[in-house]
Amino acid sequence: MADDSKQLVIELDYSDEPPALYANGAQILNTQREFAILFTEFVPLAGRGNVPADRPPKAKIVSSVRVTPDVFFQLAAAVASNWNKYVNQFGDPNQPTPKFQLVGAGNMQLEGVEPPR
Repeated sequence: MADDSKQLVIELDYSDEPPALYANGAQILNTQREFAILFTEFVPLAGRGNVPADRPPKAKIVSSVRVTPDVFFQLAAAVASNWNKYVNQFGDPNQPTPKFQLVGAGNMQLEGVEPPR
């Protein structure tokens, strides 16, 4: 029987990494087979996005990524775990800050969540 607990480590090649883009918004859309993540930049300037100056400005799409449902879940779990670790390290202990945790996942849980007492 194969050991499914081994993880494959994939190194990233940064040699031809595209330049980083700035986004201050995102939209997520899905079909049965894929999720689309549209990263946007919104600057509330009149006339932005080829809109007449008397109409509300539009956000510009700066990047678009399509992923399978499995990859989307991995991404969401990684983002949630990183948020939890960020709150643990940099959050104000005198202010309540929400954290993410998995529901209905049995013994699996995101990183940065304290075990129940």
